[in-house]
Amino acid sequence: MRLSTHLRINAQEILAAWDAFAATLVQDGGMLDHATLRDHAGEILAAIADELDRPPAGANADTPKPANESAPEDLEAAAGTHADTRMVSGFAIDAMITEYRAFRTSVVRLWLAAGGGRDQPRDMEDLVRFHEAMDQAIAESVARYTDQTRKSTELFIGILGHDIRNPLGTISMSAQYLVRSGKLAASAAETIINSVVRINSVIEHVVDFTRVQSEGMMPIKPVPGDLASQFAKVLAETRVRYPRSLLRLESAGNFEGFWDEGRMGQLLSNLLTNALTHGAADEPITVRLWENSEDVAFSVHNLGTPIPPQEQKRIFMPLVRGLGHGQGERRESSGLGLGLFICQEIVRAHGGTLDLASSTAGGTSFTVRLPRSAPAVPAPRNVS
Repeated sequence: MRLSTHLRINAQEILAAWDAFAATLVQDGGMLDHATLRDHAGEILAAIADELDRPPAGANADTPKPANESAPEDLEAAAGTHADTRMVSGFAIDAMITEYRAFRTSVVRLWLAAGGGRDQPRDMEDLVRFHEAMDQAIAESVARYTDQTRKSTELFIGILGHDIRNPLGTISMSAQYLVRSGKLAASAAETIINSVVRINSVIEHVVDFTRVQSEGMMPIKPVPGDLASQFAKVLAETRVRYPRSLLRLESAGNFEGFWDEGRMGQLLSNLLTNALTHGAADEPITVRLWENSEDVAFSVHNLGTPIPPQEQKRIFMPLVRGLGHGQGERRESSGLGLGLFICQEIVRAHGGTLDLASSTAGGTSFTVRLPRSAPAVPAPRNVS
């Protein structure tokens, strides 16, 4: 029996096996009803059977399909809709792929039990084409699921970046107005404004982390600029927030190049915040810049308890918080464990490197090296 004929004659048995396996995947804490379990499985099965009946494309039927060849329209539509319904039902993408794996296995097992595989040349060709069609269905479902996830991520970023930041801006401006009108002490307003700044920082970290997870890299827009003058502004702003801290800027030379100015400011601000959080409160924090014809570099250095070697290996990982170095010193961490990860992603997007050195004698230094030229588009990082 040809495999396509087997798929049509035994469709109900095959789909029942699909349903039975899918029912074992508990999603969102509950079981799914029969209609939800079945959704577009029947259409996928019929589309694969139709694909097996079509003459092989090209003169050589033994040549595998190109990896980038799109699925037939009926299979593409059914697999895409299956992904939509599975996502709405709460299936994780790995659960959906597991469904396909179980479906593939059950089809082959039932076909062999019915006598398939006896006509070796013909049946092997059917089997190869069946696996190709299955791979196309999986690819289409994954692509649709990923696209829907990306759209959800963009919506999340939009809500977080707009609907939450706007009220925070209102709070900050209101506090400043109350100080000017004499209705609020400046010391009380400082606490409010610093809290707003910290919340905004958390929002920026979450938005950036989500964007990197979605796109595989930090988006940047490099323009010509002077890194030293920009860093001077960032240090001035930081001194306002930390008036009792000693911040030094040391630079000599030409620091012009192509950078995303906003991201560079964010990079330095994150490194300074890390130094202020974990460094010794009575010791200076030094930002030093140096350069050569092709590259510029800078470091952020602080004294205090060094970062343990085991933590240095994982400090740039996302959602990893400090293991307690610097206990007893000043700490003002958001607790998300995203700041240094975002620093690394900003540097990577600019085609540079970020290194860490920490010891009792030498203190802690984060060193960044950046090419002056506009960076080529880096390969997306594997964020799985």
